[in-house]
Amino acid sequence: MPILKLPFNQFSKSKSPSNWRAQINQNQLISQISSIILQRHNWVTLLPNFNLASKLTPSLFHQMLLKTQKNPQISVSFFNWVKTNLGFQPDLAAHSQIIRISINSGLFQPAKDILDSLIETQRVPVLVDSVIRACRRGKDSESPVLGFVLECYSNKGLLTQALEVFRRTTIHGHVPSVRACNGLLDSLLREHELKLALCVCGALFRRGVLPDYVRIAQILCKNGKLERVVRLLDMGIVCNALIYKLVIDCYSERGNFSGAFHYLDEMCNRKFDPGFGTYNSILDGACKYENEEVIQMVLGSMVEKGLLSKLPLLEYDSIVQKTCNLGETHAAQMFFKRARDEKIELDDSTYGCMLRALAKEGRVKEAIGVYYVILENGVTVVKDSCYHAFINVLCEEDPSEEVSKLVGEIIGKGFSPCGSKLSKFVASLCKNHRWKEADDLVNVVIEKGLLPDSFCCCALMEHYCRSRQIDSAIALHEKIKKVKGSLDVATYNVLLNGIFTENRTEDAVSVFDCMRSHNLLSSASFTIMISGLCSQKELRKAMKFHDEMLKMGLKPDIATYKRLISGFK
Repeated sequence: MPILKLPFNQFSKSKSPSNWRAQINQNQLISQISSIILQRHNWVTLLPNFNLASKLTPSLFHQMLLKTQKNPQISVSFFNWVKTNLGFQPDLAAHSQIIRISINSGLFQPAKDILDSLIETQRVPVLVDSVIRACRRGKDSESPVLGFVLECYSNKGLLTQALEVFRRTTIHGHVPSVRACNGLLDSLLREHELKLALCVCGALFRRGVLPDYVRIAQILCKNGKLERVVRLLDMGIVCNALIYKLVIDCYSERGNFSGAFHYLDEMCNRKFDPGFGTYNSILDGACKYENEEVIQMVLGSMVEKGLLSKLPLLEYDSIVQKTCNLGETHAAQMFFKRARDEKIELDDSTYGCMLRALAKEGRVKEAIGVYYVILENGVTVVKDSCYHAFINVLCEEDPSEEVSKLVGEIIGKGFSPCGSKLSKFVASLCKNHRWKEADDLVNVVIEKGLLPDSFCCCALMEHYCRSRQIDSAIALHEKIKKVKGSLDVATYNVLLNGIFTENRTEDAVSVFDCMRSHNLLSSASFTIMISGLCSQKELRKAMKFHDEMLKMGLKPDIATYKRLISGFK
């Protein structure tokens, strides 16, 4: 039998003596630092003696955190001390470790502060995977920590990222806490992402997690699945005053008042006391469908239960405002109209509440009506939110002369809409060739020192140049400069061409200087300037632009360049 020959160094040591010595020294340092931190109250004054700034590595720091985790508060303090006093920047793994340590010991605020900084800099997959590794290294359950991460994203309204956290968490076989799942569902409901909320519910059911019944009912109702919620009530699976209220709301919104009254009676039979909001929900539906019989019936019940006084003359302000705050604008409008018909003087704040509530519900025609009443009566609306809600909903409307005028008027009062909504509205005006209205609105915006969206200004500028309104184009450019705005390169080139058609060399040079200051020059820009100056026999100026073009490396293609230099002949 042949003798098996092994390399002579097969069993030699993998590390040299110097490496072993370094490893021993590192272990001693970890042990020393950890012991001092855990055992000495004055550890902050003792640690500088170890010159940690030159010795600390990510690996050493991780091990120190693991050694000190038995006292989580100390671990967090050490983590912060190292960052503040040594200038050491812990890596993602160390951040994940301290988050794990903090959450598992109930130190939620420090964990949130650290996680907030990571959310701004880390991609979701990288962060989630790092947290999972930290939990496994610390031999802790991943679910509480991942649930906390999910909550943070949800509370910030970062729905796309929150859904990614949820997806990766379930991929790894973990299920977030019910609280974290409820937080995600709440965020989806707030943003009206109803189908996504329904999908998340389905995923939770499949994993044996049952979110709060009220949230499930809200999601089902808003997805048009009221019958499923009714079935839950009828089968006795759930018995909750909020769910009864939700069902009554849905029936009232649909105009099914027999269903609404049936579950109102059921609610009373089960000793749930329906309040103002429940009755007002039915009243709102009755006002919406102009069902006078139901209106009188509900008003009578509300008076009988003491929810309304028999003579509401002195209560109209509080009733209208309360109803507006519930988002039940049809009922609010009825009370508002009755008060005005009865010549009751309402508070200025009531008018503001009506304007805001109607705007938020998207009832633009009615909101405009209230706005005109405000103007006629000289009402002073103090809350900015009322006008902001109104102008935002106006900007979502199809352009019309009336709406354009109102938007400009309210901006003139000092109330600015959401930038993206205003830009969309002006763009819509341009698309529909309502140039005069677009021009007037952009002028109002600029006069208020606001910076219009560049897309809107570009569309308007191109229209002026195409229609040879060069004076208007230059005037618009000057206004944009005053608010430190700019156009895009293509629009600047259109403007340059337009100016040269009017032989206005100085204006062209001024515009080009502005382009240069914004670093918005292109080969086409130089070509337009050089050709224009040559046509005006300004050859010396043209040559300067030619030299600058070459210096900047913006020489055009050969054919264009040949045509360009032919202008110098």
